Amino acid sequence: MESFLRKLFGKAKRDAEEGKGQYGVDYVRFSELMQFNRNLLEALKHEQSGLSLYTRFLQEANDEEGREMYRRLIEEERRHLRMVEAEIEEHKRKGYWS
Repeated sequence: MESFLRKLFGKAKRDAEEGKGQYGVDYVRFSELMQFNRNLLEALKHEQSGLSLYTRFLQEANDEEGREMYRRLIEEERRHLRMVEAEIEEHKRKGYWS
C-alpha cells in the first residue's frame, strides 16, 4: 500500500507537469485531506459523546415515551458513528490517513 505522503507528493516531474507546486506537491490537496481527517476525528468524538449522553438520559427517563425517544436517538447516534468509522477506514485503506 502506498503511503499517505507518497500519494500526495508523487513523482516531482509528473506532478510539476500537472500544475502542482514547485516540488511536485499539491499543497492544497494535502491541506484539505488533513483538515478532512481532523474533521472526521472531531465528528467521531461528538458521536461518541452524543451516544454517552443519550444513554445516560435513557437511564434517567421516568416514562416509556421518553425512553423510546432516547432509544431512537441512541440508534441514530450509533448509525452516525458507524458512518464516520467507515469513512475513516476508507481513508486508511486508500492511504489518505496519517
